[in-house]
Amino acid sequence: MLKVDRNETNDSANKQVDYIEKLTGRDMTSVNDRDYSERVLEDEAIRESDEEEDWTKNQSPLTGRMSGTMEELERIQSSENMASGEVQQCLKDSLDCYQNCNETTLRCLSIGGKHAEPDRINLLLDCAKICNTNADFITRNSTYYPQTCGICADICDECGDDCDRFDDDFMKECASVCRRCAESCREMAR
Repeated sequence: MLKVDRNETNDSANKQVDYIEKLTGRDMTSVNDRDYSERVLEDEAIRESDEEEDWTKNQSPLTGRMSGTMEELERIQSSENMASGEVQQCLKDSLDCYQNCNETTLRCLSIGGKHAEPDRINLLLDCAKICNTNADFITRNSTYYPQTCGICADICDECGDDCDRFDDDFMKECASVCRRCAESCREMAR
């Protein structure tokens, strides 16, 4: 049988705690043993605030440069052309298109045949997904929503063209909703 000395176990636990403290920079003493005075709590809040500021200073120089600079994207968002009504209309059109493409997908799958061809279903799902994502970016006032609006307009145009090839009323309706969303998104992407 293997005998374990209690002192060795305690030493091992202490070394582990010391190692964790060294890695995290946090005090691993028991909650009951900690000093929760106002001064200690203020010092921790200041340290965390400084850590957040350091994070923003250390960002990659490429951050926000997918298409233009951050300054350009912020200028676009705050320009006089971006009236609140236009943004709200784009949000509404994106959500309408999301809902309509999902409903059209279900109808196409239930009909089958040419309606349910994999490329068509994928395009409808892509359109629904980008419209939902675009609405999310607009709602959060993301710096990147002009970019999501641009890609959303492209996909909505393609989906609208594809749906317009059919004579069914629900497909024509989907084409109309997609085109309305594309037009609205294109305005936001400028």
